[in-house]
Formats: sequence, structure tokens, C-alpha cells
Amino acid sequence: MADGVPPLLAGFQVSTHGDPGLPARTCAEHLAVLGARWLPDEPGGAGDRPGSAADGELTVAPGERAAALPPGAGEIECAVRWFPGTGAPGLPQSEVGVQAVSGLMAVHGRDARLPRRLGLEVASVAAGIVATQGILAALVAASRGRAVRRVETSVLHAALLLLSHHLAIATTPDGLAPPPPAASAGPPLRTADGHLVEIEALGFGAWMGFWRRLGVEREGLDESWSAFVHRYLTAACTLPPSLHRAAGRHSLAEIRRAAGACGLAVCRVRTYPELVAELGDAATGPEVCAPWTIRPGAARPDLARAPAQGAGAPLGGMRVVEVTSRLQGPLAGLLLGMLGAEVVKVEPPGGDFGRHSPPLAGRLGAAYLAYNRAKRVVEIDYKDPAGRARLADLAAGADVFLHNWRSGRAEELGLDWDDLAPRNPRLVWAHASGWGRIAEEPCPIAGDFLVQAHGACGDGLNPTDEPPFPSRLTLLDATGGLLACEGILAGLLQRERSGAGCRVDTSLLAGAMALQGHVLRAMAFGRERGRRLGRPVWGPLDRPVRTAAGWLAVEVEDEAARARLAEACGLGAGADAAAVAERLRARPAAEWEARLAAAGVPAAAVRGDLAELPAEPRAAGLLERVEDACWAPAPPWRLVEG
Repeated sequence: MADGVPPLLAGFQVSTHGDPGLPARTCAEHLAVLGARWLPDEPGGAGDRPGSAADGELTVAPGERAAALPPGAGEIECAVRWFPGTGAPGLPQSEVGVQAVSGLMAVHGRDARLPRRLGLEVASVAAGIVATQGILAALVAASRGRAVRRVETSVLHAALLLLSHHLAIATTPDGLAPPPPAASAGPPLRTADGHLVEIEALGFGAWMGFWRRLGVEREGLDESWSAFVHRYLTAACTLPPSLHRAAGRHSLAEIRRAAGACGLAVCRVRTYPELVAELGDAATGPEVCAPWTIRPGAARPDLARAPAQGAGAPLGGMRVVEVTSRLQGPLAGLLLGMLGAEVVKVEPPGGDFGRHSPPLAGRLGAAYLAYNRAKRVVEIDYKDPAGRARLADLAAGADVFLHNWRSGRAEELGLDWDDLAPRNPRLVWAHASGWGRIAEEPCPIAGDFLVQAHGACGDGLNPTDEPPFPSRLTLLDATGGLLACEGILAGLLQRERSGAGCRVDTSLLAGAMALQGHVLRAMAFGRERGRRLGRPVWGPLDRPVRTAAGWLAVEVEDEAARARLAEACGLGAGADAAAVAERLRARPAAEWEARLAAAGVPAAAVRGDLAELPAEPRAAGLLERVEDACWAPAPPWRLVEG
């Protein structure tokens, strides 16, 4: 159990079967943060391996000293599979296979115009969080008189959630044009004194002012701004060489001064050794740092256990008031809606800026629909006193109030937890922030890529022979949204037990720590496998391999597998990796996938176009049609009552 988290699951026992693998292990660790008893094999040991362990199975059972549950409530089984249903025989049953099939490799590699493997096991960790959400939802349902006996999800489900708006955009009639050939690299920028820095600007004025201070002429800044500001949608960004040269003429201190003068944010790309030194003893803890904090209100037994409403949904009859924008907060609200809550999305007059941002899927922007479908939208000007009063009235009748304002904004508006709780003592008040409640924020903006830089994600994402840099995928926005939903479900469980609401805080920085906890622990315990100082050590076959048509991901974990692969390619068992990679160029990826499966070598053709996913049999049931205009991930859990 971590500081700032009540022992909601004290007395519960989490059982895992065999080597649980990273998805199931992540789930068990998050339940342990809430006080459940789980004894892994050994700290930093085999369970920290990302590997390709069998599908994960967990059982969560209340013991004699567990918090009181209604009659009939008992243990909950949870299955976290690599692929849904009966799986996908022949494919790598691992993070590599899921990254290839889902399209994660393709989107991560758009800057380079070729698929790239993500060095962090992002889909596996996300699946563990999704599984935890399902278990917490089942426990909330039990507290309301419903019995959910089994939760099922898959790593492929979670991978698709990480791609939500990219999938919606790709499946609109117009989509987005592919990025042009790269004239130069995108961020981060290298300074004169050798630092890599990530930058963020919220307006063209800040962008132009910053570059003019660095000596760049106005010509070309408009075009570069367009590429920069759209990188969240395109997952690609290149900047003119002149901007890189300008940054390279200035020190980190000079660039920070220019940024501060113009309202642009700069974050240095940090390394794992720096991060581990900063964390100290916390790096060896099972949770590295808690994915959320929960501050309960005073217990109110007279208000506990409101009756369930809405057939078949754990959160049926509950209302979420969501005041969020962009991705992190809206994803959390969407997931709560998928669990049965009514979600009321509060937008400023005229609506969220994303409503009409191209490409459109019918009447609305595809990226907006990916996270805001099925929500009831109301427009409120909460900068106005009358609007703030109206918003406070909405919160007074809600079960959850969720926002992602900058730090201190809720207090300024009079809509903080301490302001709203007296009117609604059962309210779960949740803040999905950027930097969390840390003593000093590294910079005034908390964009995904800035937090990736500060959180040293570049080290974990990229192998030792490549520069460390953040992914253009919005990994922390998505993971932060998953954690916000998870924390709110824990808060709702706290409320159903005690009758009192609570304050829940989570952040993008917590998302960075969640994605890297297993890496940091392995470093701290000196038990790294396939990494050096946290960075992946890859050979030619550990990355997507070019074939005659398309790219191929193969799984070769030991010498026996390498020998089978070489022989399936018509080479001797002792052929080296470079020779095998060259031979794989002789046939298309789809042909190699079938050929290698027959030889007992797991391999997957790398998905290059997300628009093909709705027709992919292995993704059947994982997607849903939205507004008859695009596709988005369907609810990621199967909850079985009994």
C-alpha cells in the first residue's frame, strides 16, 4: 500500500498462476497499492521480465478480514490474454506480436517513414491497468448488490485504446494525408552544450516569438507551426533545418530564457540514471510511485451503498460531470461511460475546439468522437460567476466530478474538492493533471511530449544504438486517462464502503512512471534482461524486418528459436541474424507469417494501415462503428455475472 492511498482492499488476497507476465503483474501490483496481499516470486525477479509468458490469470478473493461486502459477493477471476477469445495461433504471444498486429509500430514509426518497435512494453502495462479497472468495477458492482464473477480483457484491446484517435482518423472517408518526405528531424532539439530538449507552445505567437529570439527569420515559421501543432493528430513532425541550426547555436540556459520570455515551454530530455537517482529508494518499491492518490472525506455510514440502477452495468445510475479537453480526461470519462455511467461533458460556449477539427467523421471531428462519443454535452461559461454557480449545481447532483485544469485553477474558480464536498459529501472529485502534486513543476505546460522528456521515456523507448527521444504517440495522455479512470473507480469503491466521497489525483507523470516501473525496478535490483541501464539492447531480428512486401516481426528468444528460424528461411541452423534478415527480403510478410508459423517460429506481418483494422479477423469485436462514419475501440472488458 502506498502513501496517500487508503487500504481499500486490506484483507483481500491476489493469486497469480505461474509466471504472470507483465500484464497480469501490473494488475496485481496496482491492487497491492490498494492494500491487497500479493506475494510475487521475488522482488525484481522473473516477474519483472516483459517476456512472452502465458496468458495471465488472477483471482481476487476476500479473506476473513476483508472490508465488508454484501451477501453472495465472493472471489473475482480475471483473465488478461495477449489476443482475445481463443487467441491468435502462430503469432508472437507477446508485446512484440501485439505491437505489430495493432498498428502501434506503424504509428510510432511515422516520423521515420517505417515501422518502429516501441522499447517500452506500453500495451502490456496498459492491459494491466484495464484489467484493474475491470476488477474495481466488479467490486463496485458487488458493493451495490451485483455479482460480477469474471473479468476478461486482452493486450490487443489495450493497444487499440492507445491508438484511439489515430484509428478514428484513419477510418474516416478523408483521413489525413500521409506526412511528406522528411526534410529534417522533428523535436527534440539539440542545444549548443549538447542537451536534447522537447518544446511545447500553445499558440502561434509564442512559437514565432521564441524562434525570432533565436535569430530565425519569419519566413517558414507559419508552415513549421502547422506541422508542429498537428503532431498530436498525425504522430509525425519535421522541422526545417534552420530551426535545428538555430537551437544548436544556443545553450540550454539561453533557450530556457527565450522560452520563458515568450510563453513557450522547454523540457530537457532526461536519462534513466538521472531518474533512478532522483527516485532513490522509491525506485525499488512495487509501485515506483502510486499511480494516483486518494483523500477520503469523513466516513458517512448513513450514505453508503446507494442502490444500483441501470441493468447490467457496474456504474448504472451514476452521473459523471466531466470538464476536460484534449485526450487524458476525455478518455477517462469515456471509459466510465462504457461501464454504465451517464457522462455530462461540460464545454465552453461554442463547444470544444476539437468538435470541428478535421478530418471530420460526419458532423464532428474524428479525434473528438474517439473520446467523446455517447456523452451528453452542455455548454457553460464557467469563467462567469453565473456559469460557475451552474457548474457547482451540476457537481452537487453528480457522483463524479472530473477535470484536467492546470494546477491551482480549480481553487481559483471555487470548484476545488474543499468547495464542492460540503454540498455533496458523496462526490468523487478527480483531477487528471499533467505534473501531479509535486513540489516544483519542471515547466509551466504539461504536454505529453514534455512529460515523456522529463520522465526519461526516451531511454526506455529507444535501443542503445539510437538517440533517446519521446514517441510521437500520445502515450502518456492515453496512460494518464487509463489511470484516471482506475483511480476514480477506486474512489467510487471507497465511497460505496464508507458513504463518503473523496479526492482523486493522478497525472501524466504518474503515467510515465506506470509505463516504466518494471524497467526501473530491474535497474535498481541489477536484474536487467535485454536492457542495459534501462535501454533495450536489440539486434537485427528484434526490430521489424523488411520483406519483399511489408515488414515482419519475429520472436526469437533463445538459440533454439533462432535455429528454427534460420532453417525455415532455407539457411543452416548457425546462420547469423544479418543473413536471416537478408533472406526474409525474398518473400512478402504475409507469406512469411504463415510459413514461419508452420515451422514453430512466431511471426506477425506488421500492420501498416490502421484503416484495415475493422476487417481484421483478429480484431473482431474489439472495434465499434461511430456515427456511421469512423471506427473506435469498443469497451475493453467482458464482465461475466453469476
